[in-house]
Formats: sequence, structure tokens, C-alpha cells
Amino acid sequence: MSYHETLSFHTLQQVNKPKYAVFCDFDETYFAHSITDESRKALMDLETFIHSHHLDHKILLGWVTGSSLSSVLAKMKRGGFRYLPHFVASDLGTDITYFSEEGQVSDKDWEARLQESNFSRELVEEIKQTLSKKYEIALVPQTQHGFSRYKINYYYTSSDESTDKRALEAIRRLAAEHEIGVNINRCNPLAGDPENSYDVDFIPLRTGKPYIVDFILDKFTIERENSFAFGDSGNDVDMLKKTGHGYLVGNATAEAKSLHSRITEGSYTAGILEVLKAHIKR
Repeated sequence: MSYHETLSFHTLQQVNKPKYAVFCDFDETYFAHSITDESRKALMDLETFIHSHHLDHKILLGWVTGSSLSSVLAKMKRGGFRYLPHFVASDLGTDITYFSEEGQVSDKDWEARLQESNFSRELVEEIKQTLSKKYEIALVPQTQHGFSRYKINYYYTSSDESTDKRALEAIRRLAAEHEIGVNINRCNPLAGDPENSYDVDFIPLRTGKPYIVDFILDKFTIERENSFAFGDSGNDVDMLKKTGHGYLVGNATAEAKSLHSRITEGSYTAGILEVLKAHIKR
């Protein structure tokens, strides 16, 4: 995403020594794919709260998403967003970009971690071929996300419970043997995914949503008890558990709700605002 593409949106002012960190999944958490008058109002209410209070309450806001930066920007335009967050950890937390009035900048420390990893497209292709030839497990490339240097996406089509269990275990085992991280969760059709499928995302080890939380809290010396995270799906749960206040939004998937008990009453940004208002006070 180029600097000129971000000019449609306002930036939040930089917070000196932030006290609070707010990590939000984007698709079906901060951004409702089915846009309604209610969801637009809820988004505007949350944006107004963040804009009005991020300086006096010292709030650092970030989106941690499987989407690319360009995809996030396109959805922001479609959803009528007014403000960029302080940072976006895109491509499942394999890239961190900060936004300010001066422009945008990538996190060089995070980039260095990725460059030191064992991750390569060749290794992922080797895993894919082994799964196909040895286990007859087919992974279908996800083409809608575009190219990412450090994240390669596939779909696994669900069969039956026992077959799925064996297949997903084989995927995780081969990834571990090749020292590559893998994120697997049930797809959410509301976010544009196919029915009866799993997301299978290969990424470098020690990256991904929960590691973003650790990295940002350490970088800005923010206490874990002052951190918040919000999500809607199974791949958000580990991120939620890393923070002092991790919540699924009310519209979360059944899979996610079976894995995490803290759930907001409101859906999407209404749920996020409900929690922030209750906990972040002068």
C-alpha cells in the first residue's frame, strides 16, 4: 500500500509512552462485511471514541489481520472508515506498518526476525507435495489474497471428522518437521471464504497474531494487564489469551466461542467499544 493510497484517511496522533494497547482482528471484527446502517454507526462511534481519547488515555491502536495492506485499504474505503490505526500487522502478522502524518514505515526489527527464519516458498511447496503424494491431502491455493513474502495460504476442504483430524495433524506435523509455522482454523463464509473448509496458512516460526502482541507490548513497554484484544474466529483465540483483556465479539463463530469464554454483548465495533468504555478511564 503506497503512501498516496492512505491519503483518503486521517491518521491518529502519535502517543508518547502509551499506557494501553488495543489489538483488533479486522475482517468480521473491526470491519463488518455485510455493511448496514447499524454497523456504520457503530464504526463511527468507535472511531470517535478512539480519536477523542487516544491522547489523553494514551491508547495505541493496531489491527492484526490475515489480509494484505492493500486489501485492508480497499475494505476501509468500502466501509466508510475515517481513521487509520497506529499500526497494521498484516498478512497474519508477518508485516508491521506504522502510520503517522509523516507517512508510513515498516518495523525493521520485525522484518529482521522474519529474515532470520527458515521460511521459504520452496519448503512450503515441499510440504504441499508430500501431503499430496504420501497422505492424499489436497491443499487448494488461496488466490484472492495476492502475493505475500512470508505467508502462503491454502484451503483444505472438510471431509468427515476423523479424516479431518488425521489430515490436520499431518499438516501440523510436517510443518513442524520443516520448522515452519502453520495456522489452521475453520473458514468463515461471512468473510468471503468457502463453506466447509479450513484456512491453512504457512508462516515463519515465532510470527503470527499472538507474537505480534508480545512484540508490541515489549517494544512500547506496555503492561500486559493494560492490553486488549478482539477477534471473531478460531485463529484469534491465541492472540486474545496473550492480553489482559481478550474478547470475542458477539458475532464470533461457533468454533471460536467453543474455545474462548469472554464474549462481548455487542457485535463488531459495538462490542469493542463496550469493553473499552468499561475499562479505559481516567
